[in-house]
Amino acid sequence: MKGMLDGLDLRKLRTWLVLGIAAAAVLLIVSTFYSASPTSAPAASSSQPAATSVPGQDIINYQQALAGSIQSALSAVQGAGEVRVSLSLRGGPGWIYAFNQTSRRQTTGSGSGQSVDTTNQTTLATSGSNQAPVLTQETAPKVVGALIVASGATDPVVREELTQAAEALLDLPAYAIEVLPAGGGR
Repeated sequence: MKGMLDGLDLRKLRTWLVLGIAAAAVLLIVSTFYSASPTSAPAASSSQPAATSVPGQDIINYQQALAGSIQSALSAVQGAGEVRVSLSLRGGPGWIYAFNQTSRRQTTGSGSGQSVDTTNQTTLATSGSNQAPVLTQETAPKVVGALIVASGATDPVVREELTQAAEALLDLPAYAIEVLPAGGGR
């Protein structure tokens, strides 16, 4: 084993290892955001522009996918009937990039004190002739409120069960969740 490692440049090996881990983390985050899809979303027509051409479309897609996932779960509550979910989000996506921190201690001329010089430099991944910062974490917008409209919400027991389920799914307090019965033309 040692003979195999003698010819390898440890810096390159470490760089490729960090790049591989960062790429896996990015793929995991992206797949988490887009793995759920709304159950009642209309099919996209071919005449619509690509989703990436509209500013903020990623946040809208995330909001719709999350609402669809919650809607699907709440529809399984006994007595809920037809359920529709709308979510309120605060903030936008955030990104945290890897950086190298270098600290240098230096004794002053008189020998009585020390100064510390700290520098942070963004870690760059090189692919061919291109360089890009290494993304270590991506955060989603925070859900701050939910509106749930359900045909079975006229029953107070069902309304309470829907509220409790939404609290658990969204990690929201009860006051941030509103459960209303469907109008039904009344």
